Amino acid sequence: MRALISRHLPKFVFLLAILPGMAMTFAIHSLGERRLTAEFARVADLAVDRVVTRLQQHVVVLRAARGLLSAARDGIARDEFVRFLSSVDIVDELSGVQGIGFARMLATEDADRAIHEIRKHYGIEVAIRPATHETWRTPIVLLEPANARNTAALGFDMYADPTRRSAMDHAIASGEAQMSGPVELVQEITSDKQTGFLVYLPFLAVGQPEGTRRTPLTGFVYAPFRGDDLIRAALAVGPPLPVSLRIIDTGAVDLPLFDGVPPGQTGLMQTSRSVQIFGRQWRFDLVGDETQIGEVRYLNTVLLGLTFLMFAAAAAYAVAARQNEAMQARAVAAAVARESEYRALLLQEMKHRIKNHIARIQSIARQSARGATDVKAFTTAFDARLQAMAAVQEVLAGTAVAEAELRAVLVAELRQSLDAGEVAHLVDGPAVRLDERQAHAFAMVAHELVTNAMKYGGLSANGSGLKISWTVRPATGTQPPSLDLDWVEQAKVAAATEAAGFGSRLIEASLRGELSGTIEKVFRPDGLSIRISFPLNAALNPARRR
Repeated sequence: MRALISRHLPKFVFLLAILPGMAMTFAIHSLGERRLTAEFARVADLAVDRVVTRLQQHVVVLRAARGLLSAARDGIARDEFVRFLSSVDIVDELSGVQGIGFARMLATEDADRAIHEIRKHYGIEVAIRPATHETWRTPIVLLEPANARNTAALGFDMYADPTRRSAMDHAIASGEAQMSGPVELVQEITSDKQTGFLVYLPFLAVGQPEGTRRTPLTGFVYAPFRGDDLIRAALAVGPPLPVSLRIIDTGAVDLPLFDGVPPGQTGLMQTSRSVQIFGRQWRFDLVGDETQIGEVRYLNTVLLGLTFLMFAAAAAYAVAARQNEAMQARAVAAAVARESEYRALLLQEMKHRIKNHIARIQSIARQSARGATDVKAFTTAFDARLQAMAAVQEVLAGTAVAEAELRAVLVAELRQSLDAGEVAHLVDGPAVRLDERQAHAFAMVAHELVTNAMKYGGLSANGSGLKISWTVRPATGTQPPSLDLDWVEQAKVAAATEAAGFGSRLIEASLRGELSGTIEKVFRPDGLSIRISFPLNAALNPARRR
């Protein structure tokens, strides 16, 4: 029980320190949420106000234009109208509107008078369009500035369109400015089209042209708007607002006037506003901009939470540090014991390696004496094989290159017992590169296998042969390429060699621990077959991939 409490004491201290902090952090977070909600509502109102204010400014210009036309005793003069619009600078200061124009109201049978008026103002011939069954027509006879888009609208009878006609009838009835529902403007003569709308202001001049049928009023001073251009111009006034906006006329929800909300964006905050403006009801759908609101939404909460977390962690760390002092003393004692065991293992390995070296030197001497004709030839062959043995030890000691060829390691081992010409016929396989760790481990495995083969197997005095071949399995998916090596000895292998001696344990340890591989041995009456498999370094063998 005491040990259990000691093990979990830092956790208990951490929990006791963090609980009050969590409560306070939650309270601060709740206050921050309410503050942010209020701030978002203020930003939403500001965005709506910018749009409404921009529309109201345009209506003020319409009223001023109507006053100018009312003061003209000799009819509408285009040059005065152009000077007036230049003075208010609708292109730059009040951007978003396509222009300011005048549509004269005529009886259908008097529509030709509009053709003459357009010819007088612009010197061009246009037809009154489209065809209509209505009693009245309201063709556009004046529209400035006279660019290509606005000139294309001259002569268009707006009263023939139901959406425009409804707005004009309401303007006649109320005598005030009236906005139309969403429409496609006549000015949309390019492929870049936007949903638009119009604002009409009724105009009644004194007197009626002779020979014409009396109309409800003289005409309309009006302004056509492209929805997207107008809203962007309105929102651009002042600092950028962290909000995305969608505007819909509730009488025509299928034709949004503006949609600045990116597809799929839900936002951290959302709200809607309904505004009654110039006879139409608009719905503003507003979504908080995550990139700006989200950055500061949880800042205070995160900072406070981190403060309490650091305090709790410090308290738990102080307790854990005390406990670690005792653990370190025990760890030192355990390390001393492990060091002693490791030194004993090294000593045992050294003894084993000395015995192997003596056996190998004896085998080298026998092989050298077998083909020598005199002492000098024996000395030369014996010295060359000892040098090959030293070269392998250099690889194992890590004093050579950081990588090695599989074939080179095997050949270096075999040349200690066989002539160079004999070794070339024993090994067969593709080029394989081993990294430093793999070269050390595989050299150890090859060393042990060659030693055993010299003592008992295919390289012993009674042996009759040895064959080494290998293949590479390509990489598949996340699995690296791997090596399959077959070591086949043709000899009467003594039954005593089946016992797992120290050499066999070294082979197993090197393969499983260093090479992450496997080894399979099959003893047969006529010899021994060994299959060794381990993964290769993909960076050193890049071409071997499916």
